[in-house]
Amino acid sequence: MKVWTSLDDFARCDTGCVLTIGNFDGVHLGHQAIIRQAKKIAQEQNLPLAAMTFEPSPVRVLAPNKAPQVITPLELKIQLMQEFQVDELVVVNPSPAFLALSAEEFVQKVITGVFNARYVVEGQTFSFGQRRTGTMVSLQALAERFGFRAFLVPAQTVVLDSAVGAVAVSSTLVRQQISLSQFDKAATCLGRPYVLVGAIVAGKGKGRELGFPTANLQLACQQQAMPEDGSFAGYVKIAEDWEGLWQEKQFHPAALSIGRPVTFADPVWRIEAFLLDYSPEMGSLYEKHMMLIPVERIRPQIKFNTPRELIGAIESDCRKVREILARKRPEDL
Repeated sequence: MKVWTSLDDFARCDTGCVLTIGNFDGVHLGHQAIIRQAKKIAQEQNLPLAAMTFEPSPVRVLAPNKAPQVITPLELKIQLMQEFQVDELVVVNPSPAFLALSAEEFVQKVITGVFNARYVVEGQTFSFGQRRTGTMVSLQALAERFGFRAFLVPAQTVVLDSAVGAVAVSSTLVRQQISLSQFDKAATCLGRPYVLVGAIVAGKGKGRELGFPTANLQLACQQQAMPEDGSFAGYVKIAEDWEGLWQEKQFHPAALSIGRPVTFADPVWRIEAFLLDYSPEMGSLYEKHMMLIPVERIRPQIKFNTPRELIGAIESDCRKVREILARKRPEDL
């Protein structure tokens, strides 16, 4: 897959292409259905599949205080797009001028002008142009004028609660499940586990002093969607670089801590992982890349009166982690 970081750099397809556009935050089941349909058309028509996404999202540019948290950092989104066989991925940093294009200007200058799209495949909530005035209805009307075909892919539904029944998968729904620490339900919507990714950095060393040395995660995206603060059972993958992280097959069982270490009056919000199977042979973990897969929340962050109380709580957490992960193996997530 070729990744372009600007529309100006994109090499226009003289023969045309199949195009899909969106934030694709989460690359959830709904997004996957769109990409698969677009790929099917591309293969049938012997055309490349191009996808255009945004970094940051348009709402973060126009109204940063209203921007939702990010489910998939760009590095993860790129990896997933490659797995779904996108041929050309264009990552656009949307300028105010770009976002001011009318719906018709967007079609003329971007869809046909830049991409030379012959087919555009989108979901029913797709919108485009200034103030999101363009809809699937207007896209289909403009498609006739500008000489391409627009395809609508129906929403994908899942049942997360039998009392509620089927609900449409959306990025908003995924964020809700993550915020509630409902990782199984988030995974149902995503078609894979929810993960946190970034680099391992030095912490304050408090865990080591207590006998539980932790790997501190610096997120690749500081706006990533988070569960509520607390202690969690989960798995960890570690690699030298981003590419190795996706390919790494070993899952380390871990006790995870997300939030502020209130016992030590530490004002810094942290993500830490205590690897239950760590051995000196693994060497230093600093500056390596790490993926965290939260599986189940154990308890909230608690202020303990003494280090001894905290040690006892961590020991209890580790026992619970082993119990949880004994019934939730990596291959079952």
